[in-house]
Amino acid sequence: MVVGKIIRFYRERAGLTQSQLGEGICTTTHVSKIERGKTAYSDEIITLLSERLNINIQEELAYLQEVKRLLQEWHNALILRRKTQIEELREELGKSTVVHASKYAARYHLLMARYYLHHNKLEEANALIKRVEKEYLDKMPFDSNLYLHIKGIYYLGSSYNEDHQKAISVLNQINLKEYGNKEYYYHLATAYFLIDSKVLSYYYIEKALKYFKESNNFLQANRAEAMMLLQLSSDIYSDFDFIVDRYKNLINNCEQYGLSENKGLLMNNLGYEYYNRKLYDVALQYFEEALTLAEERSNSYLTRLYNYIDCSIEGNFGKKRFLLRKIKEGLEDAKVSKNTLHKTLFMLLKYRIEENDAAYYQFIETVALPQFYSGKHMALIKRYGKVLFKHYIENNKHEKATEISMYI
Repeated sequence: MVVGKIIRFYRERAGLTQSQLGEGICTTTHVSKIERGKTAYSDEIITLLSERLNINIQEELAYLQEVKRLLQEWHNALILRRKTQIEELREELGKSTVVHASKYAARYHLLMARYYLHHNKLEEANALIKRVEKEYLDKMPFDSNLYLHIKGIYYLGSSYNEDHQKAISVLNQINLKEYGNKEYYYHLATAYFLIDSKVLSYYYIEKALKYFKESNNFLQANRAEAMMLLQLSSDIYSDFDFIVDRYKNLINNCEQYGLSENKGLLMNNLGYEYYNRKLYDVALQYFEEALTLAEERSNSYLTRLYNYIDCSIEGNFGKKRFLLRKIKEGLEDAKVSKNTLHKTLFMLLKYRIEENDAAYYQFIETVALPQFYSGKHMALIKRYGKVLFKHYIENNKHEKATEISMYI
């Protein structure tokens, strides 16, 4: 069956019909059955077909085992987020032709989708996920679960809360006995955290942290601890000094192991801790450094840029002209990356800094809050709902204030 797939792949690549390939060797029907694995065949016929296609079938079959190993290494590199190894293996597998003609073709496309997700290229990843859905209906058990995992990660990359619900639904279908990759606990914990289900999030992040420590995945263990710390800091009874010390310890670990991506995440989160306590001068320092560690136009970059500008406005730091320029950059990046949530957030900043109160409150009422409701962004609903509630009260719009009070 594998031999047939290889023959078919190289035939189509050469632009030959089954009749042209089999001419003088065997019938068109026999070529068709060989390609579909529906008949026995002689070594002589396969040798003749291979010679016409200018390939060595034995070398192709031997390389197939190498492909399996390379795919496993690539998967591990993506899990461990080893950037150099990820790129080297992608390039090596990209040169392979047999991978597209083998039983590992679906796995290759799924890992390629994960590669795109690693680089925040959601559209490219989605195109490959849909291709696997359409072309590879009969997948091996491991690949079926890998597909669920990749699709869950894709949904997590969305800015809409309903997609986070989809991520939970998909990830919960994974059969761990068939899959074996406990990393998905981390993504399940993330999905629950994003919908504000803290108990289930904490349950799965503990499982993920245990797995990462057992597998010496220091980068992901660090991220898991950061998520646990986020949940701890949301407790109003938590000791702030203790939280800050925990953050600084994790940041030091990032510096020790060269985990710049994780360091940026932790810097942003710690900045938010200071921001929530109105310590804007300290918060701004962390937001600024976190911004320098994010990939431009990524969701992380736009979030940190928003936090930086928002903190500057709240703390009355920075010149108006400079902040307006940064807002414009954020709007342009959000448009390019088709990120409607951040486009809305930067528009809110624009109206605030321009002190255009009429446009600001109207935008919250007609655009921002409906979008936040649709995406179920609870933190944003509460924040801007309170702003609008106060505006309604001050302008004697008590009926509207009552309507919005249930959400804040």
